[in-house]
Amino acid sequence: MLCFVIFVIKNEAQIKLKSVGASLGIGTMSGNSPQIFSSSLSLLTDVSIESPDPVNLRLQLSFLNDFNELIPENRQNKYYPSLKGVSVQMLFQQQMFKKIYFEEGFGPLGINDRTFSDVNLWSYGAVFSFSAGISFVEKGEKGFSLSIISELGNTFTQTTPQYLSLGLQLKYNF
Repeated sequence: MLCFVIFVIKNEAQIKLKSVGASLGIGTMSGNSPQIFSSSLSLLTDVSIESPDPVNLRLQLSFLNDFNELIPENRQNKYYPSLKGVSVQMLFQQQMFKKIYFEEGFGPLGINDRTFSDVNLWSYGAVFSFSAGISFVEKGEKGFSLSIISELGNTFTQTTPQYLSLGLQLKYNF
């Protein structure tokens, strides 16, 4: 029993939580439709898988809605197109200066297309992202970072929904 307790105490986790955050922005979306000006919200968490070559992954939920939904108006019998997505991205980060960094990511994407009231389909494809940011703490310390992020999501099945967004991302790094 004592050996088991010592083993558990000395053994570190293979998956470590690196950061949690959110981004808010604008962009375009489409799915068997003309492009629609949209607002976007993404919730994300970054994890690191410890191995001989550490891998950084981002798990992300994305929500895109017709921008007209934010404008006050009579909403009776109106339908606003939307997309909801889930993705897993492999991340690459380059430190440019002490606190300024670039971050790129790519990976698989699933999008629930709701661009028309009679459409409710899941499509699958890929997502690509690029961000430039500033960290408010030294590398390896806990604290916030702020970045400008651009993201492109494109699918290849069903109604081929896609989106392009540009926004601000705020993360808390552990």
